[in-house]
Amino acid sequence: MTPWHRNEYVLKGLFFGLWIFFALQVPTSPAEAWRDIAWVLGWVGTGLAVGLALGTARLMRRAVKPWDNWKAFPLLVLLESPVFIYSGIMIGLTAGVLSGRDFAQPWAQPLAELFGLSWAEIKHNPPVGDWLGFCAVGGALLGFGLYRMRQIEDGMWRLAAGAGVAALLVYLASTYLLDIKVPANDPADPDKVVSFFASPEARQNLGIYLLLGLPFFYLLTFSGEAEESEVEIMTICAGLGVALHLLGFATGLPGVSGAAPFLLPVTLYGVYAIRILPGLRVFKHVLRGFSYMHHGQLGLALKFFRRALELNPNSELASEGMRQLHNGITLATLERYPDLIADLDFKLCLDRATALLMTPPTPAGREEAARFLELVEQKKPVYLARVEYLRAIALIHAKQYDSAAETLARLLSPETPGYHPAVRGPLLFDAWSLAIDGPKGLSDRLGWPELNKPGRRMEALGAVERKLKAESGNDKAKEYRTVLYAELQEGEFVAAVATAGPPTDFSYEYVEQLGYQLADDNDPERRERGLGYLRMAGRGLPDRAPGIFKKLSEVAEKYGDATSARGCLEQIKISARAFGPRNLAKEQREIYLNALRRLASTAEAEGDAIKGQADAAEAAGDRAGRDTKDAEARPFYESAVADLQLYRDDGGGAVLEAYRKIAELYGKMRGAPNHTLNAVLNVEAALAYSSLDADLLRKKDSYYYSVTVEQLTAARERVGKWFDVAYCVKKAMSVLNRAEADADLLDWATHLTRLAKVIEPASNRVRLVEARCLLRVGNRDGGLQLLEDVRESEKGSGDEEEAWYNSTRLLGQLYLEELGRPDLALKAYSDYKEYHKSGADTLFNIARCYEALGDSTNAAKFYNAVTAFEEHPKYWEAKDALTRLKG
Repeated sequence: MTPWHRNEYVLKGLFFGLWIFFALQVPTSPAEAWRDIAWVLGWVGTGLAVGLALGTARLMRRAVKPWDNWKAFPLLVLLESPVFIYSGIMIGLTAGVLSGRDFAQPWAQPLAELFGLSWAEIKHNPPVGDWLGFCAVGGALLGFGLYRMRQIEDGMWRLAAGAGVAALLVYLASTYLLDIKVPANDPADPDKVVSFFASPEARQNLGIYLLLGLPFFYLLTFSGEAEESEVEIMTICAGLGVALHLLGFATGLPGVSGAAPFLLPVTLYGVYAIRILPGLRVFKHVLRGFSYMHHGQLGLALKFFRRALELNPNSELASEGMRQLHNGITLATLERYPDLIADLDFKLCLDRATALLMTPPTPAGREEAARFLELVEQKKPVYLARVEYLRAIALIHAKQYDSAAETLARLLSPETPGYHPAVRGPLLFDAWSLAIDGPKGLSDRLGWPELNKPGRRMEALGAVERKLKAESGNDKAKEYRTVLYAELQEGEFVAAVATAGPPTDFSYEYVEQLGYQLADDNDPERRERGLGYLRMAGRGLPDRAPGIFKKLSEVAEKYGDATSARGCLEQIKISARAFGPRNLAKEQREIYLNALRRLASTAEAEGDAIKGQADAAEAAGDRAGRDTKDAEARPFYESAVADLQLYRDDGGGAVLEAYRKIAELYGKMRGAPNHTLNAVLNVEAALAYSSLDADLLRKKDSYYYSVTVEQLTAARERVGKWFDVAYCVKKAMSVLNRAEADADLLDWATHLTRLAKVIEPASNRVRLVEARCLLRVGNRDGGLQLLEDVRESEKGSGDEEEAWYNSTRLLGQLYLEELGRPDLALKAYSDYKEYHKSGADTLFNIARCYEALGDSTNAAKFYNAVTAFEEHPKYWEAKDALTRLKG
């Protein structure tokens, strides 16, 4: 907004303040009131008339003649003379206000007498003091407040704020205005005051006067340069509400008398601000645009039409005005008004050139169109493609077919630089139609052969598809589509994809239908074309791609092309993964899952074939050859694992079998990092589904044995949560409990113990098993030390507690039977006696310790305790010991 816009709002507020000031001077007598009202209205009307006259003269000096358009001219005077209108109304109102003051008597009295009035009749008689200054300053502040409200950008906030402020103004005025007190002029009570508006006549006069000021305020709003907004109608509705309240509007209506003066302005505000104001703003700009256009002021007309379209891009009247303006522009006009070029809508300039060329033009028309095209090409090169198209049409009209063909070929070539895609794209269908079915002189030079050049057919197809999307019944587009797809080569499609990605203006459904029709053809050439169509369709129909590539795979298998068949299975996987397996329809997802299983099976078979060669090399003693072949087989097994993992994770059935097979594949990857750990992981996962599966239990034995301590140590943090320490301990214990276990079994038990120790190095159960392994292989000192370490540690609970007591018992046995330390054995057995699983055996061994220490009394005591268990195997040995001690 400009400074003048601010001044307009301040002047509107000042008008309101001065009008209210004069309204407060209106006497209560109807005759006197109407005389004062007529006096002020005369001044304001005279000022307005002078302003209108000056505005008319100004427009006529600018060559705007009223007789050119009698209907539009008065409105144009109002819209284009805001300074004169504001000046006339404000000067007239100011003169009316000041004419009743004492200092104006020398000039106001003679003037009043000309109209049959006396000075006393026009002199102001304010009810209380002199409020001119207050009203003027208050009005100016009100105007500035309206200006600030107008700067609220959000229309809804401005609308709501206007409604709130209007309601507040009505409330304040209706509540406090009637409380104005004036002296009662009572000789008996000089200080007595009464309400100036106590009488109905006074309130009615004030209400009428406020109503009479509202049209002038709206005239200021309508003629102002600043765009009208909600704040002006807010002010008008506030004044209307106060005036209706003073007039006692709807007083006789039951139930609404008090609310009617408020409801009517609020309704008017809502209807005007929401339904009328937006269109009125546009209409005022359009009216100005048409007025200036009819009077040759094209620059100003263009400015107002453009602003109207900014406010409402869908305004038919504004669009029509803009079209008429551009259609009426000639190059002679542009030469006369060169500044107009900067404001032109070059798209409409092209529309003007199109209008000149679409029907056979005259030589002058072609020349005029050519000059417009040259202007757009120079000033707005973004429209170059459309310029070239229209230029080709102009050359065709001139029968210059060589030049027309050269221009059109340049437009049809995707390699020509300088064309904007958004401008060139919509022209391509018409350009190709012209090249193929245009005048014979042109089609002989271009025609269908032009489509065989690189990139042309795909672009033409895109143009056809866009045309059919806009006009589904276009017969020419349907004809072109049939021919273009029939001649389309897969290489053309691939080249387009490589350049700009998969085309969007392309009927993948159409080529899919063509592909299925030709895929089973006995003619190899036709069959290959069909397969090419299906490959194209598979790229653009991700939701159906698995089924499409399955068909391709089946055809390849039918004709013995295993490599292509496998490639199609890979495409099923790639397309489904890109689309999201869970997003596929059920039948498409099943195709994807089956493809994964087949890929995994094929990869495993290839890996097995190479692994067979590795086994043969190992049998022949060729270690290097075996390692080489193992390395060659590994990628095939890894590929099979990856596909089976996808199958498992993407909803494939038989999860247990998937884990089993993945474990087997990892087991075959000799030399691969962590292959045995991965095999163990998948076996454990499979056992979660079937813990008693014999095959899985055998695999578990094998894979756990194959894991090295170094591998497990390196991966401890990653695998510690799922590594089965309990299995290692249990298996090792089962070996150690065999009296006839050979060296291999003891080696297996030792290995499992070491693995368990990696995961739980401080575990009592693990250290107990390790100690027993050491003792079995003859490392007595190492085993003894581990048992003593367990005894000195915390007992723990559960398995850890049981291992602590078993270690204590085993120590007692070693101390007593091998090391000759019955004193230490006694302590160990005494501690073990506290364990709930101890029994007569423990009592017997404690007795032996006492006997070895020479304590016959305690020995006899414990032997005697053993004899209480007559069925116990130690019963008779205890009886013999008691006999021995007595003898």
